[in-house]
Amino acid sequence: MTPAPPTAWRAVWLLTRLRLQRLLNVSGRGFSFKKNNKSRPATPGKRGGRWLLGALLLLPMLFSFGSIARHSVLNMHCLLDRVAACQARGSLHTGSHLLDPVVAQFMATPFSAALIGGLTLQLALLWLVSVLLPLGMGELSTPDWDLEWLVTLPVAKSTLLWARVLERTLVNPAGLLALWPSTTVIAWYAGQGWLSPLSGLLASLVLLALAAMLRTLVDTGLRLSLSPSQLGNLQAVISLAGLFPMYMGMSFGMGTGGFAYAWAADMPAWSSWTPPGLLLRLLNASDVAALLLPAVLLLAQVLLLMQLGMAILRRQLRHGVVGAGQREGARKPAPTLPPTRRWRPRIGTAIQRRELTLLLRDRNFLVQTLLMPLLILGGQALFTGQARDMHALLASPTLLASTGFFLGSYVLMMSAFQTLNKEGGALWLLYTFPISVEQALRQKAQLWAMLALLYPLTLFGVALAWLPAWSWQTASLMLLTLTGIPLYAAIAVALGVFASDPLATETRAKVRPTYMYLYLLLTGLYLAALAAGSLLQQLVSVVLTGALAMALWQKARDALPYLLDPAASPPATVAAADGLIAAMLFFTLQTLALMLLKGTSATLLAQLAIAFGAAGSLTYALLRLVYWRSRTAGVPRIGQGRQPWRRGIAGACVAALFGIGYAALLPPAASPLVPINGNGLWLLAVGVLAAPLCEEFIFRGLLQGGLRRSLPAWQAIGIAAALFAIVHPPAAMLPVFVLGLCTGVAYERSGSLLAPMLTHALYNAAMLGYQMNR
Repeated sequence: MTPAPPTAWRAVWLLTRLRLQRLLNVSGRGFSFKKNNKSRPATPGKRGGRWLLGALLLLPMLFSFGSIARHSVLNMHCLLDRVAACQARGSLHTGSHLLDPVVAQFMATPFSAALIGGLTLQLALLWLVSVLLPLGMGELSTPDWDLEWLVTLPVAKSTLLWARVLERTLVNPAGLLALWPSTTVIAWYAGQGWLSPLSGLLASLVLLALAAMLRTLVDTGLRLSLSPSQLGNLQAVISLAGLFPMYMGMSFGMGTGGFAYAWAADMPAWSSWTPPGLLLRLLNASDVAALLLPAVLLLAQVLLLMQLGMAILRRQLRHGVVGAGQREGARKPAPTLPPTRRWRPRIGTAIQRRELTLLLRDRNFLVQTLLMPLLILGGQALFTGQARDMHALLASPTLLASTGFFLGSYVLMMSAFQTLNKEGGALWLLYTFPISVEQALRQKAQLWAMLALLYPLTLFGVALAWLPAWSWQTASLMLLTLTGIPLYAAIAVALGVFASDPLATETRAKVRPTYMYLYLLLTGLYLAALAAGSLLQQLVSVVLTGALAMALWQKARDALPYLLDPAASPPATVAAADGLIAAMLFFTLQTLALMLLKGTSATLLAQLAIAFGAAGSLTYALLRLVYWRSRTAGVPRIGQGRQPWRRGIAGACVAALFGIGYAALLPPAASPLVPINGNGLWLLAVGVLAAPLCEEFIFRGLLQGGLRRSLPAWQAIGIAAALFAIVHPPAAMLPVFVLGLCTGVAYERSGSLLAPMLTHALYNAAMLGYQMNR
């Protein structure tokens, strides 16, 4: 008996649930809507856990967008409502308590007509972003169109189209991220309190429904009329066009000097009766009477626009869903070869020339890589009003270096990060080359690093020609920028290995966005180091970035043989990345422990000792648990080595002689020694017990042991010692670096953590004894 086709509502729910499931599959959660699934088990996939990284990276993104939305509302209130108390300061978010009454009064009164007009403009711009971003993210240029197989389902065409609009309303992460923070902040300042997130979500869904209808109309019409090559070119144009509303909408929260405020002030009165304006009236309604008219008008407008859009859709699909341009093809005559071949200079290796050819043939790739960073930087300067003061960019060394690094790092994000993704289904061919895949990726990283360096080199050349004189600060920042770009080229390629899924059939699943957010976060940390002002902090950042690049490259190299295997993953082994993660966890737990101990009766040194010991013990226990569960190979051992006592004592003698001589030669004011002042027991507990156990496990066992898999012994020892030194105070860096060399040699020759722990403990004991006698 043939089962009856599903009802219209059930068909809409099934198709919407299908889209949600696809989104969850792309995100890597593997969550299923169906309970008690008794179907046969599928082939086991690779190890998961990416959802945790995505969740951690989502929090700063939401905070950033929420902060921009808050500043936008306050800036508009300050300028459009001509608030005298804040115009002298330039904005309401200066952090001054004197402006708190102004904000409180603003929240207690309805929005003015001028403010509603300005917020209507911003919501309209963000709504346009929710339409253009999905269209420009790669879906148009894919040869497969899911509507072609969806129409084969036993569902009426109108039901299918309504389901398509609904699922695009609910599954639009970019649009939701653009609209929801703004609508929530608007509802908060309208006085809705903790109901603001819910009110903001409902308002965002109304706008996303209209965006879904317009997006469906546009991509359906384009699919039916243009060829794939034309769609690819148009997608590049759409991705560029999306920058205009995005930066104009965000400019309200980035300052008060942009020209967008003039547009907001000139918004006509009728704009408040459009869907964005009516939503603002609803969010700002003080009672039921004020809410009734906007609600009725908004409902009528949405229903009318949706019905009109559906009528246009039916007309577009009256001849079917296969466009003439989509399936047409013709064989072009082969070009006639020239009678003689002239010698042409060849640049780079065969892999690099092939990469350049792909870049020149793919216009979308070319625009996203080389043109987009200039448009982003220019758009931000234009819409925030900074373009009128470009000489300030050339005159500020920090801003100049940060701008150059941004241009280079963005080029790397769109090129080096996409190295494996751009191979597509032909990635397996890379494994047939007469060189290893790692060598091919290294050559690609070198090529993209050279291309990314063109932007900062050009900018710095213009600055040097413009400025009447240059300073050592300018030269050092330029050098740090040019040093960081090759390092981030290696980081981008390594993260691209983890982010790419060559077996994915879904376009969005081919690149996991979590790792792109991680790359942006890492570049933000380097930008913060450039702006730190301290040369020592900048050098520390360069050393840490180099170690991170090496550690990620090592992890990526381990994953390369398993990229084309849907089930297998590289065996769990200790890597240099484990040492960096353990060091970050160790110092983070110390900070949290100090915050908990703050205000107790214990002395400061006692708090430091307790926090140090607790953080080290917890880090050691967590890593041991992870290694035990994953059956990791190469975990460092404390016992069972080659003469650990002898090598540990020998290393301690060398390190102590250098440390005491270094302290004796320096004046007391510059000495690295810490005053004891009756806290000898706490110093002894930290220096002789806690520090050797915790730090040697991290820096020698994990970091040096992981680096030793890829580097010669002297390089692994030197890098681990340098990282060990830079986490100590500046005055103690040199003797601590020598200590790191001695402990590293002791660990390399003994093969046991007991030797470096003994060296470290005896060195600290000798330094404490020398200090007490001094």
